[in-house]
Amino acid sequence: MLRRDFIMVQIEELGKVIARIISLRHADTARKNPQLVQVVYDSLKTDRAFLLNASVEEVREFLNGMDMAGLQRMEIAARLLMEESYLVAEQQREMRLKAMEMLTHVQLHDTAFSLERAQWLDELDRLTAKEVCQTHADNAD
Repeated sequence: MLRRDFIMVQIEELGKVIARIISLRHADTARKNPQLVQVVYDSLKTDRAFLLNASVEEVREFLNGMDMAGLQRMEIAARLLMEESYLVAEQQREMRLKAMEMLTHVQLHDTAFSLERAQWLDELDRLTAKEVCQTHADNAD
């Protein structure tokens, strides 16, 4: 029980870093975001390449570690990919699609429904649909 509480505190702290990344992006002071993004990757003991290239099941298994808190960590990782997509234009679409896939997996397998998670999925869906429309418009020119 004590170990589970400790793990949940760690996950909550990572969530606070993600919230800080979001607030900096909205305040147009995102220059600190690359360092904060790296802090979260280091805490999760992973990187963008692994998250993008591994299957959702592989990501969950890796993030489960020995404490079986992989779903909560996967949600943090998905949000991180989404926020990092604002910083890395060349992989923006790929990161958003992977974040959507991971959040959908969490939404399906987590016993607790999250309205915030549903809103993130809606935002990702809107952003990727906008990118597809823009790509089609660019190709038509």
